Amino acid sequence: MPASAIDSREPRPFNQHGGLTLIPLPGFGRLAQRSKKAIESRSHGFPTQVDVALPEFGLRASGEPFVRLGKDHIAGHDCVVLTSGPGTAEMLTQLLLVLRYLSGRRASRIAAVTGYFPMGRSDKDEGAKEFALPPLVTDLMMAATYEALDRVIAVDLHAPQVVMSGRTGFITEVSLSRRVLKRAVKEAQKLGDPICLCFPDDTAAKRVADAVEIISHQLDVDLPAVYGVKRRISSRESHLTGLFGDLRSLRRATVLSFDDEIATGGTTINSARVLKRDYGAKRVWAVVTHAVLCGSAPRRFGAANCAVDRLFVTDTIPVQNRPELEPLIAAGRLDVTEWWSDLAWILYHHHWNLSIREVR
Repeated sequence: MPASAIDSREPRPFNQHGGLTLIPLPGFGRLAQRSKKAIESRSHGFPTQVDVALPEFGLRASGEPFVRLGKDHIAGHDCVVLTSGPGTAEMLTQLLLVLRYLSGRRASRIAAVTGYFPMGRSDKDEGAKEFALPPLVTDLMMAATYEALDRVIAVDLHAPQVVMSGRTGFITEVSLSRRVLKRAVKEAQKLGDPICLCFPDDTAAKRVADAVEIISHQLDVDLPAVYGVKRRISSRESHLTGLFGDLRSLRRATVLSFDDEIATGGTTINSARVLKRDYGAKRVWAVVTHAVLCGSAPRRFGAANCAVDRLFVTDTIPVQNRPELEPLIAAGRLDVTEWWSDLAWILYHHHWNLSIREVR
C-alpha cells in the first residue's frame, strides 16, 4: 500500500495467539509464499516468522470430500485461511472443511482473508425464488468454527451491507481501488490525451472519492468525472440509462470506467460503446478490483471490435492458471496489479493486533 514504518517509540504490540500460520486454499499457495517472504523480510517493525501449512483436499471412493493438514503450526497458533470467491460449491466446501479443521485442532485464533467475498454478487433478493446469500455464507463460516472465527477480511465488497453480517466488527473491508486506479491513470498519462473518470453511479464515486483526490495530487493530474444512471434488473443484469457530470470532458479523452468488479462484461462493454458513440470518447479502459471474468467475458473482451480497449484489474481472484485469460494478457489488453504486498501488510497488522484500516 505501502504503510509507513511504525514509530520506534511506540510500545511493542502484543500478540497472545502464538506464531502466524497461513493456510492457503488451492490456487493460493503462491500468494501465501510471497506474503510470507514479504512479512519476514520487513526492514521496519517487529520480526515476524510465518509458517505456511498446505491442506490436501480429495474425494473418497464414495464421493465424499476430505481434508488433510496435520497438526504442525496449527494448535496454539494464529491461523489465517487465504481464499477468494466466486463462491462455487467446491470453494465453499473447502473453506468450511478447513475452518472446522482449525477449530478441531485448537488453533489459538482463526481468521479468513477472502479477496472477493463468496456469493458477494448476490447482494439483493432476486424475487420469490431467491434471496441474498452473503449472510448465509457468514453464518456457515461461524458455525464451522463454533463461532470461534475471529474475523473475515475482504477486499472492496460488491455489497457494502455485507459488513453487517455476523457480529459487530466481524467483517473488515479493505480497499485496493486506489492501487489499481493509480496504475491505470499513470498508463493513461503516457498517451498525452485528457483523462476522464466514469463511475456506474454516484455511490461508487463517493466510495473512491478520497482515492481520486490522493491520486490527483500525487500524479498532478486533473481527473474530471461523469456518473452513470444505472437500472439494475438483478444481480446479473443492469442497463446504463444516462450520464451526468462533466460530460464535455469525455470528448477525445481516455475514459477510465471504474467499478468494483467485472463478471460477464456485458454492461461494461455496452457502456463503453455508448461513451465512444454518443460522447466522443477516444478510448475506454475498464478499471476494476475483482476480475471475475466468467462465461463469455474472455471472448467478448478479446474481440477485435470490443469497445473496451484495456482492462486493469487486481488478482484478488487469481488470474494465473486461467488459460482463457492468457490471450488477453499476451495482447496487452489485460493489465494485472498483484496484491501480495498489500496482503502482507494486512496480515502483519492483523497478527500484531494493529489497525488494518490504517494500512494504505
